[in-house]
Amino acid sequence: MGNPSSENRTTDNPVTGNPLPENPTQLNTEGQNTEGQSTDHTIPFFSGEKDTAGRPPDGKGKKCTSAEDVQAYRELIRENIGYDILLTDYPYDRKLIDEIVELMVEVVSARREHIRVAGSDFPHELVKSRFLKLGMGHIQFVLSCLKENTTKVKNIKQYLLTVLFNAPATISNYYSSLVNHDMYGS
Repeated sequence: MGNPSSENRTTDNPVTGNPLPENPTQLNTEGQNTEGQSTDHTIPFFSGEKDTAGRPPDGKGKKCTSAEDVQAYRELIRENIGYDILLTDYPYDRKLIDEIVELMVEVVSARREHIRVAGSDFPHELVKSRFLKLGMGHIQFVLSCLKENTTKVKNIKQYLLTVLFNAPATISNYYSSLVNHDMYGS
């Protein structure tokens, strides 16, 4: 056996996918039933067509929220939730509180028509409105829920988004059930 020659080796990228036959006009398509089959073998991602399965999520390609707007939302949210007081009351939860604030800023600043919360799509304006109405009590409620949760959370971002979104609708019932448990439970 001799040494293999390394001269004249091609380093071009090989053709991938379904290469076209040498003479495509000779294909016999008579009698083939293509009903219900896709004859388009192109990848639909970013093809520019509106109805393709691979189109970017809504909001992509739209004008982004400016850095000034994002900072203004961050300041407004911090003011609404009493950020400085929360940090004083929960000094060991600073990172968690900061993560909650950043998630709220991300959602409020988003340029999408819908936001997915708890597996359902809600109009962005509804989610934004709820998040901008959250106060210190809501964040305390969320922190309490996080501390009391004993189940494994696979997607913490979605969990937080859901708890924050539902906080105004569930906070009263949560505290009522705690009072009932403490007064009549033990």
